[in-house]
Amino acid sequence: MYKRQFYNSISEVPLSANNILNVGVGSGNEAMQLFSDCKTITFVDIAQSGLRKIKSKLRYVNTLVANAEDLSAISDNSFNLYVSLRTYNSSFFDIKTAILEAKRVLKSNSIIIISVANGFLNTQKQSIISGLILPGTEFVDIYRGLDMIKSIKEGLIATGFVNIVILPTNTEIFISAIST
Repeated sequence: MYKRQFYNSISEVPLSANNILNVGVGSGNEAMQLFSDCKTITFVDIAQSGLRKIKSKLRYVNTLVANAEDLSAISDNSFNLYVSLRTYNSSFFDIKTAILEAKRVLKSNSIIIISVANGFLNTQKQSIISGLILPGTEFVDIYRGLDMIKSIKEGLIATGFVNIVILPTNTEIFISAIST
């Protein structure tokens, strides 16, 4: 699993030892696999149904209905790992505001990991197509994921994050940084 390997490549602390904030958890299927051994975790999403599902499977977790740009229900300097997988490629929120909120809720020297989708499964051909479909069109832009990572990187730098690492895979691009 790329996600756990990526985390292990940037941190010596076991994933389960973190106080984790997972923003944009969706239905929770992936999160349940990735974080099943993590006991201090808060899942955030705009959809109550996904949060109910994950809470029914992992009863010890905290859940919060909120969006990435407004985590005001969370205190400053509360978490040492912020994870958001394939949420920042949404055209429904402002990346810069979301990064500011991530910075606010993270303790100093904490890790942020964000990923954006960079491909999808063509079910007819059973193959992966690189890129993302531009909203409102059928056009696949092979650079859209890279452009989004560039925008996220610029936001991280502007907000004071350091030690930025980017890892592209066939279907996802990961970016991590350390809060200051």
